Amino acid sequence: MKRLALITTLLFAAGTLFGGSLAARADGGATVYPEDGEFIKPLVFSNLTDYAVAGDNYAFAEREKETDVIKVFDGKSLTEYSFTETVSALDSDGEKFYYSIGENVYSLPDKAASEYKISDSETTISVEGYTYNLTDRTLKVADFKNEDKVTTFDGEYDKLKKYGGAVYAIKENALYKFTGAEEEKLEYEYVDYSSTLKIEVGQTQTDLTQGYELKFVTVKAGSYMTEVDLSQLDGQYLASGATAPVNEDTTALLLCYTGNAAIVAIGEKSYITLKTSTEETQERYVTEPEFEYATVTGNRIYASPFVIVGTSILFPATGTIVKINGKIEHDVLGSAFYEVEYEDAEGNKHVGYVTYGFLTEYIIEDNKPPNEFPDPDYSEKNDVRNVILILMVVVLVLVAAGYITYVATSGKRKKSGLPTDDESASANNLQK
Repeated sequence: MKRLALITTLLFAAGTLFGGSLAARADGGATVYPEDGEFIKPLVFSNLTDYAVAGDNYAFAEREKETDVIKVFDGKSLTEYSFTETVSALDSDGEKFYYSIGENVYSLPDKAASEYKISDSETTISVEGYTYNLTDRTLKVADFKNEDKVTTFDGEYDKLKKYGGAVYAIKENALYKFTGAEEEKLEYEYVDYSSTLKIEVGQTQTDLTQGYELKFVTVKAGSYMTEVDLSQLDGQYLASGATAPVNEDTTALLLCYTGNAAIVAIGEKSYITLKTSTEETQERYVTEPEFEYATVTGNRIYASPFVIVGTSILFPATGTIVKINGKIEHDVLGSAFYEVEYEDAEGNKHVGYVTYGFLTEYIIEDNKPPNEFPDPDYSEKNDVRNVILILMVVVLVLVAAGYITYVATSGKRKKSGLPTDDESASANNLQK
């Protein structure tokens, strides 16, 4: 197969440049995605100084060496705020959290100055017939419903407070909640996605482009996926975005397996997840193509039906004549694709994918006119370059026709004794 003569050395130089950037990658280990259990971590404290409760949300103040940190827990995730000054108190109005530094009070999460007055922790609190008293770090509860029975809790306590009808206090760097004469140590687990910030690239580039086989997978509910940018594979780590749990079984296009992970695509976004979190599934996706052979009008052919630099296998591809194996259509794809078969410079056949709209059924080869002119209504699959080429052919034909007409008319004028255009011009000049 031949290519259009318009593919110049400059394009090949650009291809070499882009190809080099993909191949240049820092050496690193294999791609390893965290196991599901690694995302769940217990919330523990080493120097808990204060707390506040707002419904199901909690705020904790902790002193870490020369830095004070407020940790806000919403039942699932943890948000941290660091301060170089000492956080002297925490409180809540039931909706927002407030903290004080010196004489000043601020709100979270905006850290804006506030007129809110932070309440001091108490020494005595009464709730539904029970009275709690904290003296010299010893906590006692008097049960007035049961003949003034007094219970002394074991350990040393601090920061006795009441939020939403419940009583709380700190003991041994943990928060306790009290119901009557019973105490409950509150334990929390949060989701920590920091381990997804440094996922080794490993052999991702190779696995994306070599030996690809079109497959769809189901990403199982309860697993985790991290968004990744496959246009940046020249560093040691994947360029990762947000990580989120998968709430329900989700169908995705499989791009590759690499290390212990699977890289998948949904629409125009790509994700990495555990290989064990996916299950290959049979999907209906092949439809009848509109033509058997076509010319590529785009700049790349991709290893899989997903358009991104990381999946590119032929660049530049403009003008490549390909055989169409099938049209690929599925809800998880960003658009329709064509599976194409093409030859490299050595005549070896390869299979790749071209997105819908970047093929034309009109074959234009070097030093040959198009094998047929397009339908006037056909425009969706013809890019500007091909239209210009066809218009150039039409213009050349019109110019040639005009020239022939001119010569023929000039001959007739001479035979009839009428002046030609040149003769008329000369006569006009003489009259002047």
